[in-house]
Amino acid sequence: MNQLERIRKQHVKIMAHKRWCAFGPLVAAGKTTCSHDLPTAATNGIDKMYNPDFVKSLSDEELRFVILHEATHVAYLHLDVWQDLWKENPQLTNIAADHFVNLSLHDTNEAVGDGFIRMPSVGIEPDPQYRGMSVKQIYDKLKQDGQGGGGGGGGFDEHQWEDAQGRGAAEQKEIAEEVGKLIRQGEIVRKQRSKDGSGNADGMFGDLLNPKVNWREVLRQFVSDLCQGKDESTWRKPNRRYLANDIYMPSMQGVTMGPLVVGFDTSGSCFGSEYMTRFVSEISTIIEQVQPEKVTVVYWDTAVVGHQTFENGQFAVHSMKPKGGGGTRGDVLFKWLEEQRIKPAAIVQLTDGEFSEWGQSSVPTLWCIAGKAQAPWGTTINIEV
Repeated sequence: MNQLERIRKQHVKIMAHKRWCAFGPLVAAGKTTCSHDLPTAATNGIDKMYNPDFVKSLSDEELRFVILHEATHVAYLHLDVWQDLWKENPQLTNIAADHFVNLSLHDTNEAVGDGFIRMPSVGIEPDPQYRGMSVKQIYDKLKQDGQGGGGGGGGFDEHQWEDAQGRGAAEQKEIAEEVGKLIRQGEIVRKQRSKDGSGNADGMFGDLLNPKVNWREVLRQFVSDLCQGKDESTWRKPNRRYLANDIYMPSMQGVTMGPLVVGFDTSGSCFGSEYMTRFVSEISTIIEQVQPEKVTVVYWDTAVVGHQTFENGQFAVHSMKPKGGGGTRGDVLFKWLEEQRIKPAAIVQLTDGEFSEWGQSSVPTLWCIAGKAQAPWGTTINIEV
C-alpha cells in the first residue's frame, strides 16, 4: 500500500472512533504529503508532512499516535503562539511542545482504554511532572533544570517554525479561526457518538472550548517576566565584604529591564467601560510591584490620540488623561511606536478586539481582550469584570 494511502486510511479510522473522532476535522485539515526530505514527520501549524520510510516502520497504532501528535500541535496553534519562545531557544521550545502533546495523548489514551494509539519508541516520553502545565510553563521548568541547548532538535517530528513565522497577521487570524471551527465540529461529532447522547463526559478539547483563565494572574506573570528588575554581577564595583581578606569579588547591582508600553483602546465601544476601570486598577498594582524604568501609556482609536510617560514606577491612575471615543484600528499603536522609535520590553493592549487590522510587532505583546475575540498573534487573555 502507498504510505500516503495508509495515512489516509488511519484518518478514516480516527474519524470512525467514538472518542478520537473529535480529532477528525483536524487530521484532515491542511495538506497531507509524503516526502523523503524530512527524517520523520513535521507540521507548519496546519499542513502535515511524513517521511514514507518512517511511516512504513510504524504499526497502525503508532502511526495513529503520530498523526494525532501533529493534529494536537495544530489544535493548540503551537507554531504561532510560541514563536517568541522558539526565537529564544528552538530546541527547548520543541521539547516543551512535545512534552505537552505526548502527555496529553498518553492521558487521553489511558482514559479511553482501548489501546487505539501507541507512542513510537522514538520521541519525548510523557512525563507526569508536566501534567496541567502549558508549553511556556514546561519550557520554564526545563530551562530552570538546565535542559536543552540552542539547536532545533528534540522529539520524533519537526516543527517548521520558519514557515509559520512567514505568515502574515491576516493568515494567522484565518488559521486560528479555522482551527477553532474544526475543534468545535469535532466536539459536536464526539457528542453525537457518546453513549448517552449528552456528550458531557470524555471531552477532548475542554480547555480550548471553555478556557478557564485567571486573566489577572496571566497579566501579572507577563509583565513580571519581561520587565522585572534583575540582579547582575559587576567587577567594576568590588564586594566590600571580601576586601578585608584581600579577596576581590564582584558585587551585585540591580538592573531595571526596559520600558513597558500600555495601550488603551479608547474607541466608542471601550471608552469609559467597566473593563477599563478594572484593568487600570490591576495594571497600576503590577507596575508598583515591578517598577519598570518607564511606562508609556498610549490612547488610541483610529489613530493615537494621546500618550503619557511615567518614570521609575510612578504610574498614577488619577494622573491618566484618556482621550478618544471614535472608531477602531488595532494597528495604529504599533505604527506609532515605530514612528516614535520607541522600543519597549513589552506591550500590553486593552481592547474589545472589534476590528480587522491587528498590526504586527516583534515586541512581546499581551492582548487583554474584553470579550471572546482572539488576537491573530502575540498572547491573548480574555478578561472578565
